[in-house]
Amino acid sequence: TSDLAVSMAKEALLRPLDLPNVEPQLAALEEELAEAINMTGIGPMGLGGDTTVLGVRISTAYCHTASLPVAVNLQCWAARRATARIYPDGRVRFGRSPFDP
Repeated sequence: TSDLAVSMAKEALLRPLDLPNVEPQLAALEEELAEAINMTGIGPMGLGGDTTVLGVRISTAYCHTASLPVAVNLQCWAARRATARIYPDGRVRFGRSPFDP
């Protein structure tokens, strides 16, 4: 459903930039799309430049053949830099992403 597509798009934003897709074909497609998008010259904030995207993330799920829900979610790099987990006992653990061990 489209609800699942939107949820998956938001979740995909949390994957660290240096962590490739576990599916080799999707990892290759993500890299190909990132290169093509950066070749557009749009740049940060549409002001031109060599880097338009820092990464492309693709997630897939099964769906009925009569539907093909797609969701695209954009996120500013500044909002992806770090995370902190605060435990009930007062400890704080800092990390780069929710996937840090």
